[in-house]
Amino acid sequence: LNVFLTAYRPVNTDINVYYKILNRNDTQRFEDSSWQLMTKINSSGTLYSPTRNDVYEFSFAPGTTGVDQGYVSYTSTNGQVYSDFYQFAIKIVLASSDTSKTPIIHDLRVLALPSGA
Repeated sequence: LNVFLTAYRPVNTDINVYYKILNRNDTQRFEDSSWQLMTKINSSGTLYSPTRNDVYEFSFAPGTTGVDQGYVSYTSTNGQVYSDFYQFAIKIVLASSDTSKTPIIHDLRVLALPSGA
């Protein structure tokens, strides 16, 4: 599960992407699934736009500290661990310490591929 977006991101702002997934055999409701923070990959965490016309591509994937783990997994409310899914949702959170400077997303691409692809 990879997310790519092109955005204007001024200094002192952040873009966070969360996902939640549901396995076909899981009995919990999708709405009850937990949101999981994706990690910024390919130096996406250090990109800032010096001017409004400077936009960059940001990449996100399940993982930690900038490293794509290459798979997704979650633990259901019943304790079962699942590593594949048939349903997913993405949530984008734009954060800023100054309301006059906020990130602006220009486009969004989400790729959900089979494990190992």
